[in-house]
Amino acid sequence: MPTDHFDLPFERSVQGESGAWYRTVQRLGVGGSAATFLVVATSGRAKGCFFAMKVFRRQSKPERRDPFLKEIDFLKQHRHPLVMAVFDEGTYYDHPFVVAEYLPQTLLQFIRANSATTAEKLSYSLQIVSALAFLETLQPPVIHRDIKPQNIFIKGRSCILGDFGLMKLQHASPEEDLPSFKQSVGVGMPYRYRTPELVEYLIDGTPPTTKSDLFQLGLVLAELFTGKNPQIAAESFKERIQMKPIGVIRGALGRGISNLIANMLELNPNDREPPAKLLDAWQGLFFTAAKRTLALEGAVF
Repeated sequence: MPTDHFDLPFERSVQGESGAWYRTVQRLGVGGSAATFLVVATSGRAKGCFFAMKVFRRQSKPERRDPFLKEIDFLKQHRHPLVMAVFDEGTYYDHPFVVAEYLPQTLLQFIRANSATTAEKLSYSLQIVSALAFLETLQPPVIHRDIKPQNIFIKGRSCILGDFGLMKLQHASPEEDLPSFKQSVGVGMPYRYRTPELVEYLIDGTPPTTKSDLFQLGLVLAELFTGKNPQIAAESFKERIQMKPIGVIRGALGRGISNLIANMLELNPNDREPPAKLLDAWQGLFFTAAKRTLALEGAVF
């Protein structure tokens, strides 16, 4: 019987396909299909650099192995400044792994700190909308499906989208995707960041589009600006989406920000603006906030 427990003890050395060696520092966390470790490269061009090594651990569910490998392949092929970068991959005793950039701070921590200016919040909003606009331009478009504060990372002034383990090609058939999607529910499908499309997909197989990601991001941005997720907690993943009003967003730009978030949270996806159009609107708000902050403080950040 395969075991799902996996560990890399302190200073265990693992070699990637590039030939570089990596030595374990500590475990960072365990997810539904993988365990992640902080490692340092001990050879190769990146010697001395720290990385996050994500190792597939769910040997009892081999059907999850293919999505894990697809995530690695996607990140290798589609480089973008706002998408998590990968640098190496390999297999450790039949456990595939990927070596990615180490991003210790998440947007969740940023939200909880509650110390950001409006310009800072708008800069991160703009960047993640940009990441979604990029995913929509791919052929075929890619749906992330797991956008939540824990999967968005802060890197200096950049905001990076990571964890593509639930990604779906927009034109992939339900027969190909639904079995693994249903197996992920309870772990992979974000409980407080469900979308009307993902609920329908789970119930009757109606495939989602990239606008499902917009709804998830709308929930995240509502939380970023108000401190609260407006989605009402459900008793099951199949329960219809119910929402509370978006909380008050204070300041001269509050109404404009609230209107953009409200559009992203339209229950009917046809009523949501596409990412590219929203990108222009968020960019306009950011530069307005930046101009005001610069005039008052002498610097934007």
